[in-house]
Amino acid sequence: MQYLAAVAPSAPRGQALVTEQILEAAPLLEAFGNARTTRNDNSSRFGKYLEVYFKNGAIIGAKVTQYLLEKSRIVTQAPGERNYHVFYELLGG
Repeated sequence: MQYLAAVAPSAPRGQALVTEQILEAAPLLEAFGNARTTRNDNSSRFGKYLEVYFKNGAIIGAKVTQYLLEKSRIVTQAPGERNYHVFYELLGG
């Protein structure tokens, strides 16, 4: 997504703001969909499909569709694993 934002033609300020918002949403989406496992500190529980909308070559919007990857890990975690990052970030703040 950063590559697309970098190579897209300059857009009016309102459209450029949309591009910035799309880029800044990625870490938040990861917090809601990723968790720590014994093998990986940032394991995805959901897949994310990002549709980017263009007008005259400039990014004007995007749509994120999520799909479940690991149904079994939603309700239980193995010893040493954690739930979604967002829960720990909310409680840690």
